[in-house]
Amino acid sequence: MDYTVDSFVSKMMKAVVCISILMMAGGAAFFRSSFAIGFALGIAMSLALNLVKIQWLKYCVNRAVTMETAKAGAFISANYILRYALTGLVLAAAHFLPVVDMFGTAVGLLAMPFSNYAVHFINRRSKPVEEQTLGETETAEEEPLA
Repeated sequence: MDYTVDSFVSKMMKAVVCISILMMAGGAAFFRSSFAIGFALGIAMSLALNLVKIQWLKYCVNRAVTMETAKAGAFISANYILRYALTGLVLAAAHFLPVVDMFGTAVGLLAMPFSNYAVHFINRRSKPVEEQTLGETETAEEEPLA
């Protein structure tokens, strides 16, 4: 099974979009008022942020692989801080924009970790049992007991 950064990113993006759509539908069904529009706008705003963060993370991983270990660690750490600063800016924008609901934005931000769990769960379920239970150093052959 081919498991590259590009395939993981495309699966993550699809999962984020699907989970965000489910969150919007759930919010529309639960609220059924004008509050649902602000909730959906908040989720849409966080969906855009999540897609940007996934692409940014892909760029960081591809770039850090080619760097020295010390420089790569500093590069990843700096970009980690910048991604969370961008998340803070989006939450602040949701707070100050009267049309966008901050609760919807915060809930929408949860789509990224949920999609990460979903992608890993689906990949784990799609592998044969032998690949799941054996580590890289173990083999399928058993040694004789005597």
